[in-house]
Amino acid sequence: MKFNITEFFKRNWVHFFALGLFFVITLAYFSPQFGGNGLKQHDIEQFIGMSHETVEYRAENGEEPLWTNSMFGGMPTYQISTAYEGNMLTQVKRILGLWLGSPAGIFLTYLTGFYIMLLCFRTNKWVAILGALAFAFSSYYIIILQAGHNSKAMAIALAPPVIGAFYMAFRNNLKWGILLSALFMGMEISANHLQITYYLGIVLIFMGIVELVRAFGKQSNFKRFGFATLGVLVAYGFALGINYGNISFTNDYAKYTIRGANDIKINPDGTTAANNQSKGLDKDYITQWSYGIGESMTLISPYINGGGTAVIGNSPFKDKLKSKEYRNDAPELSKQMMYWGDQPIVTGPVYLGIIVVFLALLALVFVKDRIKWALLAATILCLMLSWGKNYMGLTEFFIDNIPGYNKFRAVTIILAIVEICVPLLGVLFLQKLIQEREAIKAQMKTFYIVSGASALLLLIFAFAGTGDDYLSERESEFLYGMEANVRSQIESIPVAQAKEQYGVDLNNPQQKQAFIQNVVENQSKSFDAVVDFRADIAKMSYLRSFGFLLVAAFIIFAFLKWEIKTELLIGALAIVILADLVPVDRIYLNSEKERGEMKFWMPEFEKVNPFYPNRADQQIMQNEIAQNPELQKVIDEAAKKAEDKDLRREKGYANYIEGKKFAALNAHTNYRVYEPSGGTNSSRASYFHKSMGGYHGAKLRNIQNIYNFQLSQGNYKIFDMFNVKYFIQQNQQTGEYQAQPNPNALGNAWLVSEFQVEETPEEEIRALGKEVKITNKGNGTLVVNNEVVTDALVYGAEKIQYVNKGDSMNINIQTTLQTGQASSFVADINGRGNWVPNFTLEMDTTNSFEVLVTQEVVDNFMPRTEAIITPSTYEKVKDKKITGEGTITMTSYAPNELHYAINTSGDQFAVFSEIYYPDGWNAYLDGKQVDIEKTNYLLRGVFLPAGAKELVMKFEVPSFDTVNTVSFVLSLFLLLLIVFFFIKDLKDKKWA
Repeated sequence: MKFNITEFFKRNWVHFFALGLFFVITLAYFSPQFGGNGLKQHDIEQFIGMSHETVEYRAENGEEPLWTNSMFGGMPTYQISTAYEGNMLTQVKRILGLWLGSPAGIFLTYLTGFYIMLLCFRTNKWVAILGALAFAFSSYYIIILQAGHNSKAMAIALAPPVIGAFYMAFRNNLKWGILLSALFMGMEISANHLQITYYLGIVLIFMGIVELVRAFGKQSNFKRFGFATLGVLVAYGFALGINYGNISFTNDYAKYTIRGANDIKINPDGTTAANNQSKGLDKDYITQWSYGIGESMTLISPYINGGGTAVIGNSPFKDKLKSKEYRNDAPELSKQMMYWGDQPIVTGPVYLGIIVVFLALLALVFVKDRIKWALLAATILCLMLSWGKNYMGLTEFFIDNIPGYNKFRAVTIILAIVEICVPLLGVLFLQKLIQEREAIKAQMKTFYIVSGASALLLLIFAFAGTGDDYLSERESEFLYGMEANVRSQIESIPVAQAKEQYGVDLNNPQQKQAFIQNVVENQSKSFDAVVDFRADIAKMSYLRSFGFLLVAAFIIFAFLKWEIKTELLIGALAIVILADLVPVDRIYLNSEKERGEMKFWMPEFEKVNPFYPNRADQQIMQNEIAQNPELQKVIDEAAKKAEDKDLRREKGYANYIEGKKFAALNAHTNYRVYEPSGGTNSSRASYFHKSMGGYHGAKLRNIQNIYNFQLSQGNYKIFDMFNVKYFIQQNQQTGEYQAQPNPNALGNAWLVSEFQVEETPEEEIRALGKEVKITNKGNGTLVVNNEVVTDALVYGAEKIQYVNKGDSMNINIQTTLQTGQASSFVADINGRGNWVPNFTLEMDTTNSFEVLVTQEVVDNFMPRTEAIITPSTYEKVKDKKITGEGTITMTSYAPNELHYAINTSGDQFAVFSEIYYPDGWNAYLDGKQVDIEKTNYLLRGVFLPAGAKELVMKFEVPSFDTVNTVSFVLSLFLLLLIVFFFIKDLKDKKWA
């Protein structure tokens, strides 16, 4: 029959109403975005810093560089900013969010994605709207938007329709289930948060098991199960094909990152690291963010652990300090932390909503579909895995035995799956309630039991507690060791000073003990007030949940007993669910103002241009111009080109112009900086310069090892060989930044004359520092890493102690000595230990020092003249006469292509201040490809035969263009297939 558009809208008006409602709600909650503002998002700000070089290169050259030198000495851009233009599903993702942009577009995708899933489950359309609202306003989903975890949020938003399409393929419509599985899984993978996609697999596996059981059940249809299974697998294969470039490049890259295996099998102190290492991330790193077992109660009551990490004076509960019971303690209480959970730092709780959880509990009792057991199993497993180090047996099993699990950190993220399964269960109950009101009405006793037990449990938690002492682990440890700490502090003070300052005679044991007890009691009292305050907040939180539970139970009771209309049931539940969730969400993302400015929002143009150069940055630019005056012209031209009269009034315009000027400087120079105040937790310096620091969750493993083994020990020669020309130092008094030039920076490349061959990665990385021999020369015991030794070779991070006459002293080796120099660790007449030069001992005619330990520098790496190489490299150069004579100079820079001019006599070996990465970097000597050698553990080295003139290094990934083409063809084919069957199905329907 002929398609009738009027009839089409008439039959589907609820869907259009739903989209309109979702749009209006999004518009209301994120209204500042539509007034020219952008959400303040920490991770997006860091992303802008780390991707600046890549974005500017892309804009200037119209292609992907695939490599950036902006942070950590250089790394691929695969997990920073790489545009796969061939994947047309990225455009479909934007449609789901109505092209609104972040964060509103992602939030709208939360709503539309969950709504689509529920339609795949064939739920009532109005119930689907309610379910989408309950899902989207779950606190964690709002919190990650505020934090700037956009890719994670988008992956979460797209996970529900993947589940829905899977269910559809097995239960409702095989053809559309398969097509939508390919579409939504393709978009899910393209969201580029593989951790969420990995966790999503847990739900799909459990659902698959349920479908397998059904296939062999009473109404068995194994043929349908087989077709559905094969079809879904093919669909997922198709989705993988569309995203093959991102997946394959990320997989190749991961092998060299902290998410892959570590080539170093020892700790910096020389002890074995095997117990803490997996084939992926270190176990401590994986479980650093672990949800507390008791903290899991935040799923039903938001503030039972205090909410977020903030002092009480800045928390949502600060007004409670004005109450009579806390008024006297308010000054001290306001400084204490509100959060007392198990995580290091947290913005807010993972709160599902007590009503949503209550509906899910009812689903487990009343819903007959076995799919509930899949959702329950996934919920329980994911909840237990979120406990991480607090339930280490299960966590270690998954890390050691489940492929891929050890590649992801922050196990708390897995709670995102719980926040999908529980609302879905709740919706399944509402669907059952509406369809089979009379059947459930006949089981009112069961309803009363579930409701009453839930309410009673909340009251017990509110008034009797859960066994929580309302203290964090750190606070408990502090209280436990308080007396020992106070005793240690008071005993370290000279007797006369203690008498004068504290009025205590340290020679009187009773008086000293009384003083210590008094200090401990006073400090303990301050914690008593904190505990009372926190206990009140937890009680209030449970009572809050109790109240919402009663309201929800009453609404369902009214529907069953008084037979109120379905529309009233859904509308009333929607109102109380939003009344429960939205106030919690608004603590962490709202449009309120503080001191005239919105707390969470800023002008959009300033958001996308967040950085303004500080004084140190400007000094560096001027210094570079002084060394090469031609740079001034390049920088001026960049600023002139960027000028825009229409943008001048925008807040952030000055940042924009300065960013363009530094981008021009960055494109025509190749130096590095290091900003200690940012270190590995900030990409600010990366926005303006090439930095040794940065911000990334998957940095290269070798640079992380260098930080652990050398930079943390103060070995600044690492900075020299990475051509760190400037340190950006902050004055602690004034806050001003100052550029401190590094005169020892070795430049972009240099020629060496000596080789040091090391057999293993452990030997390579330790050889970059100093090797020191320590020897016991006294009558006591020398202990290194808890082992008694007579002498030992140490590198600086070892735990060294000297035990003499029952007392022990910690010893740190001196870092200022050079090769062949020696000194002695001595005890003076008062028993205090210290290092003294040997020539000082020779002049000590009174023998006032007792020599305990001597140290001598056996080896001291000199990067200017020597190179640390592997045996395989040595085999290539051992017969060459390398003198280090001549020059090698960089003549052209691009992030993915470096040119060098060579002027040498005879064979030479060049070392480059560029990080070694074997997959993609190629070297061409006078047009002929040559090997790049791993040098100094993580730098590049190249042998230069006599007569060489020019060396070019290129980062080449030929398959990038191929996978883009494949992605385009596959995604276009999928979309055309969907359009074809959609039109076909429309024509097949009778619209008359």
